[in-house]
Formats: sequence, C-alpha cells, structure tokens
Amino acid sequence: MSALRTLLAPNPSAMTLDGTRSYIVGLRRAAVIDPGPDDPRHIDALAEALADAERVTILLTHRHPDHADGAAPLAAALGSRVDGGPRVPAEGDVIPTDAGDLVGLATPGHTPDHCALHWPTESAIFCGDLMMGGLDTALVAAGEGVLGDYLASLDRLRRMAPGVIYPAHGPPFTDPDTALARYLEHRAARERQVLGALAAGARGLREIAERVYGGLAPELRDWVELTVRAYLEHLESTGRVNAEDWR
Repeated sequence: MSALRTLLAPNPSAMTLDGTRSYIVGLRRAAVIDPGPDDPRHIDALAEALADAERVTILLTHRHPDHADGAAPLAAALGSRVDGGPRVPAEGDVIPTDAGDLVGLATPGHTPDHCALHWPTESAIFCGDLMMGGLDTALVAAGEGVLGDYLASLDRLRRMAPGVIYPAHGPPFTDPDTALARYLEHRAARERQVLGALAAGARGLREIAERVYGGLAPELRDWVELTVRAYLEHLESTGRVNAEDWR
C-alpha cells in the first residue's frame, strides 16, 4: 500500500474544480490533510482507508468549509485513534507519520491562517489553496485574502525547490519551479491589467472587473470583484495607486 493516498471528495464546483483532495500520509501512524466537506460518502471513504491506522492526526491547511467541515465527523468516526483535535498547524510544527514527518509552513495570503505542509522525506509540499492544479491562479479575495502575503508565500515555496506540490484542488504540480513562475507572472500581468483599466478611466470594482476580466459568469462576479479589490489594495499599499483612484 502506498504511503500517500488521495481521496477526491464529491464536491465539484467552479471554486473547487473537480472537488477537494484529501491526502493521507502514512499507514499505521497516519495524517489526513484536509478531510474536506461534511459529506458522509467522503467521510466513510476516509475512515475505511484509515481502518488499519493505529494513530491518526487530522490537519487543515485552512478553515474553509470545503477543507474543514469534514474534520469533526471524521474525528468522531475514528474515535480514540485520533491524536489531538483537528488543527491548522503553526509554523514549524512537526507532525510524525510512519512515512516521514510533516512540517507546518505558514503560507498566508489565501486566508490569514493558511498553512502548507512540507514532507521532506519526499521533497513534497501540500499547498492547500495556495495553488490550483491545472491552473495558473488561485483565489485571493479581499476581506480575508491579502495579495502581498500571497505573493510572499508563493516565493517561499519557490525558494524551497520542492520536487512536487500537491494542491487541494486539481492534479499535482510535477514541475513546481515552472508552475510557481507562471503563478507569479500571472499576478504581475493582472496588476498591469488593473493599472491599465484605471489609466483608461475605469472606476469602481464592477467597472474595473469588467475591463480586466471581460464578461463574467453571474456566480463568479462577486468573487472576481473581491479579487480586483485585493489587487487594488495591494497596489495602494505599495504606492502605485491612490485610494481616490478607485474607491
């Protein structure tokens, strides 16, 4: 049996792609990364996969419902085998498994408490929602997302030079350096587009979002406007725009 197993939750959407990936690292001494939504089918599948585990640690990259709502039901299903409560690891936390330690990495940006898990034994990082497999961007929405922190987190992962990155949505990144370069360039290109929209006279989140992203699906409009706000707040914090330019 593989020391790494991936179970896909049945929660596909525009925001989760084909669903949330829950990762199990280890066999007898195991860790579950992002147990996913509170879906009985998924919880049962995780519990079955962990039937032979003697101790299980439940870890969250952050507390969004598609990652965290399954934590309490899974803990209840596993009972006394759970090693402490489900948690978002802090920077430097070491979580032992029989497939090697996992180490907490503070990677804010998507959310303030966002954490990635480094698996040094396999030169791997579980990145949560910092990256989305198959895409060159992930959500950073004003209100809880901070673009400056997000860019710093991407840069941190790039400097670590992992061999593979496992996102919570979409397939793994098997060429992380190239993928991270694309992610950083995508953000730089979007900044240029936002600045171009302002230079062309766009004002207000709705108008700027339409200029930058074009026609928007109704279910994505609010998220895109929050994303544009995150760009504007970042540009304002770095002195490239003034509040009166868009507020």
